[in-house]
Amino acid sequence: MALVNQAKREINAKIVFFGPAQAGKATSLKHVFNKLKPEFRGAMKVMNVQDARMLFFDFTPPGEGNVDGYRVRFHLYTVSGSNVDPAAWKMVLKGVDGVVFVADSAPQQQEQNRRSMDDLVSFLQSYGQSLVSVPTVLQLNKSDLPDAAAVAELERSLNPSRLPSFRASSQNGEGVLQALMSLVKTVLTGFKSSGAEGITGSEGLQRVVEEPVAPSTAKPQPHPAAPQPSQARATEPPAAAAEEEPLSLELSGAPTAAGGDVISVPLTIRSGSRSKQVVLTLSLAVEKG
Repeated sequence: MALVNQAKREINAKIVFFGPAQAGKATSLKHVFNKLKPEFRGAMKVMNVQDARMLFFDFTPPGEGNVDGYRVRFHLYTVSGSNVDPAAWKMVLKGVDGVVFVADSAPQQQEQNRRSMDDLVSFLQSYGQSLVSVPTVLQLNKSDLPDAAAVAELERSLNPSRLPSFRASSQNGEGVLQALMSLVKTVLTGFKSSGAEGITGSEGLQRVVEEPVAPSTAKPQPHPAAPQPSQARATEPPAAAAEEEPLSLELSGAPTAAGGDVISVPLTIRSGSRSKQVVLTLSLAVEKG
């Protein structure tokens, strides 16, 4: 769910690159980062999450009054690692406004693709969402490999909902920006259907990239509906847990920059029926693109 900053007149929307290990999620995110003009994007940041890495940055399409006089800022996330804890994915997906599912086109990875899609559906269901309520596009990555699975086979296996799909290669960039911009426009259209005005058109979106995006050869299917870091510290003590009741930690809002390489992350700590709001202040490494 997008977060509205009334003081800045800004809408913050979250897009997550999700998919199986080694499918090309982080490479896709870095390709997008490197293609966006610096004046439209923030720094790429990296956070260690258990044995994995969370990569994220934000960008703003050009133009004022994108949605009802509010500027829209998109926050792009992914988690990279060979064995990502499901809890990390669930945390990142909380409040998501759009998903890029990065599938691996290698024939031997099809079972991994299916399991990952099942995980995505399960995580969204835990928040009362689905592939219908959350705009999702299918990025068929590594389609440039000589032994890549046929698009028709991938569609039958992964896309019974007929999500918009794009052949892509995160190594050379083919299809990556096309998939993301299709999703961005769908998310913006969803805001408009809720009463927003002044949606940024495709021409405005095009201006955020360094070079023109070549037309994709893929024909997207219509969407069925319009759409532990080491130096973390809490600024206030968390609520004490009741005996026999486990603690759970949830992301309660979008992370915000607090100056320099410091970021504040709002969290909710729950124990049974009790909850406590805390803010983690993190010092992050910056990965230069």
